[in-house]
Amino acid sequence: MEGEWVWVDSEIGVPIGARVTVTPSGQRLLVDDEGKQWSLAQEQEASLRIMHPTSVEGVDDMIKLGDMTEAGLLRNLLLRHKRGLIYTYTGSVLVAVNPYKDFPFYSGDQVGLYHGRKLGELPPHIFAIAESCYCNMMRHLRNQCCIISGESGAGKTESTKLILQYLAAVSGELSEQQIEQQILESNPILEAFGNAKTIRNDNSSRFGKYLEIFFSKNGVIEGARVEQYLLEKSRVCHQALEERNYHVFYCMLAGATAEEKKTLNLGDAKEYKFLSKGGCIQCDSRDDAKDYQRILSAMKILTFSELQCQEILKLLAAMLHLGNVCFQGWL
Repeated sequence: MEGEWVWVDSEIGVPIGARVTVTPSGQRLLVDDEGKQWSLAQEQEASLRIMHPTSVEGVDDMIKLGDMTEAGLLRNLLLRHKRGLIYTYTGSVLVAVNPYKDFPFYSGDQVGLYHGRKLGELPPHIFAIAESCYCNMMRHLRNQCCIISGESGAGKTESTKLILQYLAAVSGELSEQQIEQQILESNPILEAFGNAKTIRNDNSSRFGKYLEIFFSKNGVIEGARVEQYLLEKSRVCHQALEERNYHVFYCMLAGATAEEKKTLNLGDAKEYKFLSKGGCIQCDSRDDAKDYQRILSAMKILTFSELQCQEILKLLAAMLHLGNVCFQGWL
């Protein structure tokens, strides 16, 4: 069995990959995917299972795996992630592993590369899924649905934005309007009012989002509609330890001008109970002052008037002031 890749039972309940090696002294060892090694006893050999060749090197479509098991799927994703390949197909389904860092995979050149190509012609990519939806819609003139699911921190929000980026770019080639830009600019606003820092994710969506995009027969975006549901309203009043309230409050306090803060009678975030219950005011991965300007810019592109923007700020300030109200005395 020297040099063979095998499946080994592990403490986590899922077999892991390991390679059988032999030392110069003749001792046989198992070296797993993390580089850990231990002696291979004779009584262990019976429990070892030879790994299929497709699981040794990994595949870009997991339907091709010979070891179609939970262990086989997980190891394939692990191998690809180590190589910087965060996307993997399972048939027409795309599995994305959050790399927690930026990759240069989403430029205009990448949009052009995947536009007009069938699913599977090029390496797995979220643009390929967006192109498949767009192409099927145009070919069959039928509605298409793209479901993005995963646990907190998996990258659902970013994946949604990338699909919108692709569709806007493809449609924008045919459009003379700015509707594509307006759809993209809705994201900073939705994130500001619906996302917050949690212990697992610095930009966690605290609501569900159903987005409809309407196209003309020529493939040009004509409009969009966003439905939100299950917003975590309790977060406005209470946050768990090491978590924050919704981004927009911190952005407003960090980015508002001195005159705006004076008008609204606002101070620092630490002065407000609704913003300090979690004991976390700052978020290292975010620039609240910069994001505030981004929000205001997005509102202008979406044709919010100056009066409407000011009224929104007044409502936000009122919530913070109400959170600091204390009642004394007996009824």
